[in-house]
Amino acid sequence: MKTGYRLSVLGCWLSVFVSCLLLLASQNNTYAQQKNVPLNRNAWIELERNILLPDTDHASEPLSVTYKLCYTAFKPLVESTINLPDKTEKNRSLIHRKIKTESLFIVKDTSDKFHLTLDPLFNLEIGMDNEDSLAPTLYKNTRGVLVRGDIGKNFSFESSFYENQATFPNYIIDFNNTYAVVPGQGRWKRFKTAGYDFAMSSGYISYSPTIKNEKWSLNFQLGHGKHFVGDGYRSLLLSDNSFNYPYFRATTRYKKIQYTNLYTVFMNLTDGGVTTPPYTERLFQKKCGSFQYLSWNAHKHLQLGLFQGMVWEASDRMNKQHLDFFYFNPVIAGNAFVYGMHNTKNVSLGTTAKIVLIPSMYIYGQFFLDDIAKNNFKGSISNKQGVQLGIKYFDVLKIKNLHLQLEYNKVRPYTYAHKRVEQSYTHYNQAIAHPLGANFKETVAIINYRAKDFLFQLKMNYAQVGRDSLSSRYGNNIFVSDNNSFYGPTSNINEQNQGIKSTISNFDIQIGYLINPATNMNIVLGIMNRAESFNNTTGTTDFIYIGLRTSLNNIYYDF
Repeated sequence: MKTGYRLSVLGCWLSVFVSCLLLLASQNNTYAQQKNVPLNRNAWIELERNILLPDTDHASEPLSVTYKLCYTAFKPLVESTINLPDKTEKNRSLIHRKIKTESLFIVKDTSDKFHLTLDPLFNLEIGMDNEDSLAPTLYKNTRGVLVRGDIGKNFSFESSFYENQATFPNYIIDFNNTYAVVPGQGRWKRFKTAGYDFAMSSGYISYSPTIKNEKWSLNFQLGHGKHFVGDGYRSLLLSDNSFNYPYFRATTRYKKIQYTNLYTVFMNLTDGGVTTPPYTERLFQKKCGSFQYLSWNAHKHLQLGLFQGMVWEASDRMNKQHLDFFYFNPVIAGNAFVYGMHNTKNVSLGTTAKIVLIPSMYIYGQFFLDDIAKNNFKGSISNKQGVQLGIKYFDVLKIKNLHLQLEYNKVRPYTYAHKRVEQSYTHYNQAIAHPLGANFKETVAIINYRAKDFLFQLKMNYAQVGRDSLSSRYGNNIFVSDNNSFYGPTSNINEQNQGIKSTISNFDIQIGYLINPATNMNIVLGIMNRAESFNNTTGTTDFIYIGLRTSLNNIYYDF
């Protein structure tokens, strides 16, 4: 397993090295940030607040005076498309800057043609589960490195690598052993008696050509990472829940419209069929994804989005993908028109909306359509859809840096699944949308507060799920074929949350101190309580932990 990770890291570094050789001779005189903003909610919430409400002293003035409706729904964002605050402290000592504001190592030339930073990454965490007296000490030991750079004004790159050893609460252990992956962090091997050893790498190159017409902008990225569509805590369209994947992304902006094409390579952790020696690792089955997202600032208060996703047929017995022209079709809704919603290609459509109510508050929503029922729309197995509705309130009651988010998600049974199990809306044994799969209702409430560098977060999740049993498929498990559905593949009596009634509650409170925003390095003390009830039994986790970490990714354990 380690060989694959090393090759992935080597590929990221090779792409960076070749691109550097090609562009170091460029004649650009200044550098600009074409890097991505990290996919981490706690870092993002402050940035989003500053985008929406840059000056709280004018909060009582008309909406058009204070807010800016940016294209925030397709993440990660490129730094050059938003105004990042300047945290440079040139008058402070070198030690102070390295600890509080700057990257550990910085390399740049005097003409600002080249700028490179290198930082250590880590998560040193220890805790205990008060509900399990027999459990060993729970810990995470993560070490890694992050390299980021800019060459000229048009080109940026990034590469990172994490090596981990960890022990987990029982419900995470159950997940790891069932799906052969650690949530969002890839495959594992056993470490000592009760631990897990796993690694993760990512990287990309980002290029934005110079265009004289300011109404236009372009960005192209080639890399290995994750994406997120929407303004919520969850995404029902495409999320960063699963493991990293190779991708190519092209983003075009013209006046009030932004259009994104994303092409990916996903993987089913089932054998691809080629087992001839001397292969030292299993060869898994590949599939491809193509996604289009159109965002339109329809009004100064309103932003609308249209989404199309498609997961293409898995590879044949020789692990070769057979793609036709329409895989590369960049026209949104084009593949839905060509193939329809019932083809061997798993086609889906979606919409998003964001409405700014007052300068510090907006509501948002999503609608996901995976299939269309031909008869008896309400109970049909083909009634595959999901809906999200949420609200974000910044500077609650004019208390600076006190933020509130409320969100509701509902997904019908069998959504994201497919008649061919290879075509499910998944990657690396995890959903690429919501971590609960399908056939659930969920409510999320999050409170964030920041006083200087001290941080507080309270997050509560409550979900009702219709679980599958070992022999009956009620629509929660999206890795199972629709043909195995409990009422049959043509049934029309399916109901929301059918199956084994289960309730899940997560309560997570964190108190922390932000040391350095360059890598979101922070100290955190937290308490997480999780309870799941079904079949008159309740399993409880009461996890207390303390850690020193660099938080650049979202890792979802609240499922």
